[in-house]
Amino acid sequence: MLRIGIDIGGTFTDLTVLEDSGRAHLWKEPTTPADPMAAILAGLEGMAGSLDRSVAEMLGEARLLVHGTTIATNTVIQRNGPRIGLLATKGFRDVLYFRDAWKPERFNMRFAPPQPFVDRFLRQGVSERIDHHGEVVTPLDEDEVRRHAAYLGKHGVEAVAVAFLWSIVNPAHEHRAAEILREELPDAYVICSADVVPEIREWERTSAAVLSAYILPGIDDYFRRLKGDVSAAGLGEDPLIMQLNGGCAPIDEVLKRPVYALHSGPAAAPAAAAHHAGRRGLRDVITIDMGGTSFDVCLVRDGQAARSRSIRVDQQPVGVEGVAVHSVGAGGGSIAYIDEGGALNVGPRSAGSVPGPAAYGAGGTEPTVTDANVVLGYLDPESFLGGRRELRTDLAEQAIAAGVGGPLGLDPVAAAAGVIRVVNASMTAAVRAVSVERGLDPRNFALVVGGGAGGLHASALARDLGIGRVVIPREAGTLCAFGMTVTDVRHDYLQALHCTSDSLDSAALDELYAGLEAGGRERLTDDGFDPAEIRMERSVDARYPGQVYELTVVIPTAERYGPEHLKQIEDAFHAEHERQFGYRREEMPVEFLHWRAAAVGRMELQDDAGSGAVEASVAAEPLGERRVYVPALGEVTAVPAFKVEELATGSRVDGPAVIAGDTTTILLEPGDVLRCDEDDSFLIEIGGIASRAATTATEEASA
Repeated sequence: MLRIGIDIGGTFTDLTVLEDSGRAHLWKEPTTPADPMAAILAGLEGMAGSLDRSVAEMLGEARLLVHGTTIATNTVIQRNGPRIGLLATKGFRDVLYFRDAWKPERFNMRFAPPQPFVDRFLRQGVSERIDHHGEVVTPLDEDEVRRHAAYLGKHGVEAVAVAFLWSIVNPAHEHRAAEILREELPDAYVICSADVVPEIREWERTSAAVLSAYILPGIDDYFRRLKGDVSAAGLGEDPLIMQLNGGCAPIDEVLKRPVYALHSGPAAAPAAAAHHAGRRGLRDVITIDMGGTSFDVCLVRDGQAARSRSIRVDQQPVGVEGVAVHSVGAGGGSIAYIDEGGALNVGPRSAGSVPGPAAYGAGGTEPTVTDANVVLGYLDPESFLGGRRELRTDLAEQAIAAGVGGPLGLDPVAAAAGVIRVVNASMTAAVRAVSVERGLDPRNFALVVGGGAGGLHASALARDLGIGRVVIPREAGTLCAFGMTVTDVRHDYLQALHCTSDSLDSAALDELYAGLEAGGRERLTDDGFDPAEIRMERSVDARYPGQVYELTVVIPTAERYGPEHLKQIEDAFHAEHERQFGYRREEMPVEFLHWRAAAVGRMELQDDAGSGAVEASVAAEPLGERRVYVPALGEVTAVPAFKVEELATGSRVDGPAVIAGDTTTILLEPGDVLRCDEDDSFLIEIGGIASRAATTATEEASA
């Protein structure tokens, strides 16, 4: 049986086909922005051809197909979604404007406030009120809802979000208003905030509902076309969608909570990184993924990707907990330019796949990072994408000379080297943002590298950060697509139950989790999982009384909670608070807000590729030499050249060297040593830097 992962990026659409044995097949297809499905279908055709199968035969063998897409994120960032409306409790329609009373850039006196996604004249107040106990204070005025529906329909609204006060404890008014809206506006989409994020904080909950309504029409059309096209092509199972919570889910489940479709592609990279790092005994890693448009970073500690409840897209809170991926506009297609002050900048604007970098020969004329890498000799013009696209060195040199070299008075090589230094600095800052700025020393982590351009910059980034060990998976060029094939199916549930540790009712907690997990198990059973493949995870949002924000803490699972379990929950919060903030207050009770359950369907992989380690290594024979710019030497010189696909298990390559592959290229600097592991992935020891992460892993393994 096969597993298929498909990730649409700004420049390339990546595909991975994974056999049950663990062997992966990779394919990259230029993204078609005007019609994303065209690239998917072309990629499936190309992948099937490389496997000597028809598309129908390949899809017929597939156990699952997981898809990650930028459709939802791009809709929000580009603000090209439909006109939507909002129904709020009367007097609270401006919660989107007031936000949380904090400016995103509080010291910027000229900062323009972000524009809400719903025009004020389309935000309507409804007479209704439920108190914090869930009791009805003011009944819902149904006639008023009908009048608002007519008004919104008159103005061409395609989707409506409903967000009433305290619907998290009693959603009856929201659900009834939604019923009326569907009756009066049968062609409009309707989303209730209590169904998306049943949590306190009106702004975050309202924002999540509004974002869901904003992206729902677009992703509904796209997902249904995806399902129809791949089914017609031979897929026997319904496709799954990668979610920002790090798991995948069926289309109908994602459409109930569309906000989970945001950041769906990048959320898969940490799963791939954890998979490869775990096989090498590495528990703490930083995963980086440098594609054509963006550079994505995520921290993985103790084998688990960092998660956050404060994720925002275009300064709007997503509201739900997700994988904490930090992104900056620094990819292969990022455009280099000279600003008004005469300084060299790179990104965030990208050439994308159309017209793409100048070296593509497709009409692009602005200098990009890819063009700089071509000028410096790192990319083999004839082997890019396995020879399916020839790079134009002459056009890359012209773009670099005209856009960077000329204005700065530099020759093309010096100008290209400057572009690489600038983009590396931007990426280093992104890694520091998820490590140093959070009180973590990156030297204690290993670096797991993904993306078609990641291998070219990995050594320089590791040196800048003091990281001594770098892992470049065989699937690096399609890291997110590979991550989708090894991630689990996941459904998140939560329920508000406000109490403190000295008043926590264990019977109420038992009843709460019985209800949440029954729904999760039923959903996974419908998805085709056996009981043995289902795992339940529990956590709670907690804080000390008087604190404004809470921590999400993992709690033990128990059929019946007794005093010892409640003490474990309390101790878990104290420990997590001390870990993050350096102190604990055990004399204070702990305040609990939301209780969470994650229903996880385990996608076990029969991995015959080995542990990843090799006992010894033999120097590989180069295929020839390439003249490349070596940063440590500051000049262009001949270095040994190798082919990724021809390095055998146990091979060793000493830097400086360049290793070209169909989907990624690796640059080694002087002193670097690369070894090919049992699964044909690569482990690089960075010259002159001791691997503290490796030492820690060895000590833990022998303890």
